[in-house]
Amino acid sequence: MPNEIVSALFSVVPIVQDVLIVLLFIRGLLLRKKREQLKHYRLVSLSPILLWTGAICGGVLSVPVTLLGLNGTPDAVWYLFEFTVLVCIVMLLVYLNSTVTYDEKGFTASNLFGIKRTYGYDRITGILRSGGGTVLRCGRRSIRFDEAHIGSGSFILFADHALRKERGSGLPVLKRKKDPMNGNLDTPWLHLTIYLAIIAASIFIFILALHVLRPADGSLPADAREVRTAFSSYEVNEDTYGTIVLHAPDYEKPFSITYLSGYKDRAPDPEALCSGEEYILSVREGRDEYWIYAVSTADNRSVISAYDRNSAYRSTQYAACVILIVMMCVFTFLAIVGIVVGRHPERFSPGFRRLFYKDWAWSSSVRSGRTRPQQRRKRKRRRRK
Repeated sequence: MPNEIVSALFSVVPIVQDVLIVLLFIRGLLLRKKREQLKHYRLVSLSPILLWTGAICGGVLSVPVTLLGLNGTPDAVWYLFEFTVLVCIVMLLVYLNSTVTYDEKGFTASNLFGIKRTYGYDRITGILRSGGGTVLRCGRRSIRFDEAHIGSGSFILFADHALRKERGSGLPVLKRKKDPMNGNLDTPWLHLTIYLAIIAASIFIFILALHVLRPADGSLPADAREVRTAFSSYEVNEDTYGTIVLHAPDYEKPFSITYLSGYKDRAPDPEALCSGEEYILSVREGRDEYWIYAVSTADNRSVISAYDRNSAYRSTQYAACVILIVMMCVFTFLAIVGIVVGRHPERFSPGFRRLFYKDWAWSSSVRSGRTRPQQRRKRKRRRRK
């Protein structure tokens, strides 16, 4: 994709996000007022906390995303902020659209995108209670309620009463078919997903750190291009690793030589570069500047090679990468231990279990001191007797 299109996307998309956050927030305020007037009559909706959290966090984090852009912040920070802004937009959409309305004939459930599906109470095939959440099954579809839903308890009671009037029995209670934590946790799949996400993220960051630590080579970015110019002035920025900013009369954007501290004694002399001599540069164009990867004279004498630049980058990142690798190994180990503790809590002391799970996360059998393996052993003893 051409750099112009990429630059336009990174400039236009944040502005569209900002407008969307404002519009969703205004619509959310209007809906909140309407729902308060109705006093949630036969309506299940999410708490306004999602509205305020999504609007405030999304509005605050969209400032650096929009004003600074991808080239004004470290890539990892920008993508983290952008991901968080998208999560905030989803929170606003969930507050606006995720609702259930009901009456004597049936109920209508609306999802994140506002798609509505209407059901009769006879289509409810069961109810599954899991920790602080409740799942209503309608054939292959599921409607989940948790503590953030307002009016869910009244709806479930209404549905149970409607079923009793229609067929003489209330909501059928379902049991979990598969339990990765052996029935020891109220929300087993949630905790397992969190730990697996930690392991996957740790492995991904571990591989990235190893990639940075690999031996330097003379490769250039795929979008690097060659430029011929002479520099007229310079300035040195004492940022994290040091940067030489060079100005050329033929270009509006400056040229930057980054990671100066990684060059050590091989750092280029900015005064020599501004002597008026023409240089051949290998650069990558950013929104506000050109990043220099290699510099050579007109007679092909190397001043900075791509190998020098890549070596300087790795020198500045070495300590951080080693720390990341150690941390990711620790996080992976702790996540694996967390899964083992969840599956076999009887093997660990209560104090050690609290390092990974709150007391309310355990099922009633574990809180009472009886885990599934213990119950199975007691059943076997009874059979032998």
